[in-house]
Amino acid sequence: MKTTGLWPGDRVKWRKVTFTIQSTFQDGTVDLWDERTKRIIGNVKASELEVN
Repeated sequence: MKTTGLWPGDRVKWRKVTFTIQSTFQDGTVDLWDERTKRIIGNVKASELEVN
């Protein structure tokens, strides 16, 4: 999956946990916001995400 159709604020699942997309990039990666730990997880491949 490319980042086309993914937007900051979208809720997605990655590794069976729900995150919020913080940023999308043209190289097909995204930064995810982890609400539980208040941290950004960077450079996640969009192909690994499930859209909620």
